[in-house]
Amino acid sequence: MTFKFKIRGVTKQDKNNLRFKYQRAFKKKDKNLPELICALFLDLIYLYFDNPKEKLHKLFFPVIMANCIEKGSIHSVTEEYRDSKNLYSWSYTCRMLRQLDPNIGLEISRIFREILFKILKSNGFKNKGYIVAIDITAKPFYGNKNLFMVKGCKRKAGTNYAIQYLTASIVEEGVRFNLLCFPVPSLCSFERMFNEFVNEINKIASCKIFFLDRGFGNKKYSKILKSLRHDFVMPITKNRKLKELELSIKEQSNPSKDEYDIIKMDYIFSENRPEEYQVEVKLIIINENKKIHYFITNITGISMENYYSLVQTYKYRFGIETNYRVDNIFSPFTSSIYASMRYLLMQVSLIIQDLWTLVNFLAHDEKHKQPREKFKGNYSAIAIAKARIKELDFVWRPVIPAVRFKRCVERILV
Repeated sequence: MTFKFKIRGVTKQDKNNLRFKYQRAFKKKDKNLPELICALFLDLIYLYFDNPKEKLHKLFFPVIMANCIEKGSIHSVTEEYRDSKNLYSWSYTCRMLRQLDPNIGLEISRIFREILFKILKSNGFKNKGYIVAIDITAKPFYGNKNLFMVKGCKRKAGTNYAIQYLTASIVEEGVRFNLLCFPVPSLCSFERMFNEFVNEINKIASCKIFFLDRGFGNKKYSKILKSLRHDFVMPITKNRKLKELELSIKEQSNPSKDEYDIIKMDYIFSENRPEEYQVEVKLIIINENKKIHYFITNITGISMENYYSLVQTYKYRFGIETNYRVDNIFSPFTSSIYASMRYLLMQVSLIIQDLWTLVNFLAHDEKHKQPREKFKGNYSAIAIAKARIKELDFVWRPVIPAVRFKRCVERILV
């Protein structure tokens, strides 16, 4: 009979059983952390599918291992470990994995993060409010551009096409976990997807402020975030009106090298249309170091100093770009044209990246676990923003670098 993946239908009790098992294990530390991490990941796969563990291990060992070896791929893993681990052939493994629905990787990721944050909570994680960055990452694609998962993009790495993902992560030392990753097919309503994405993020972690890049700095996304009552800060692309405003500001404002001028004013999208089509936000203009920067936000009723703190904090949005670089360390190579394979490998690489972050969180002492918490005060959006720019009395670094973690997991799995 042909092998078929059977979805178990994971219940709340199943998740709790897995969580309790690893909460006790992490507290006892009767095994080293990387061993526990590997066991957690494999148990998650066994929990989701209702197939014999032996067959699941043979199929998913190459998927997990491809993320943990240098320049790894499913093909290279099956060729290297087929005899020693009694694996299926590469062609059979890929043929079986193609059966998977493209959304299965996302569903496994959701279950994983639900369990992850409960394990974190039992190990002293304080989930009282974070700055969360949202961005679109593009993985260059060189194959058939007519596939539904491929979109046109800015030229990168010799191609104008990519597979795009909408991602969100916490941008704070020690807890830079990926919260969610949605694939963005070419045929989809991106605004509706963005609405669902923001709603789901808030169920995972307490999000106080969203930082987005200038690609989101328009009426559509401002309206969605305001309707969901989420605070946001993002730069806005200069249009004709802002360019004229800039000339006026330069004539009237010329701060010295170590000073800045800040202007706050109302900004209305679609001001020439009826009121029901308009969206009003606050425009923050910073004139500093002979450069003028424009940001929009829906945060009101605060002082000019606090608006400046928000803009200063925005530079830490770059933490999500750092996550992308780390993800590139874990991402395997593939030439597959199947969305199910591509999306699964992406979700698995983000899960392994979060497991690396978890290991570092558990390995650090109390002072280094969440160093910003002591500055957050009343956990308001402004207090959290100010805590992000407070100088620490040490430079935060991971206990276990990403490459060393990969090699450690590779040794354990083999």
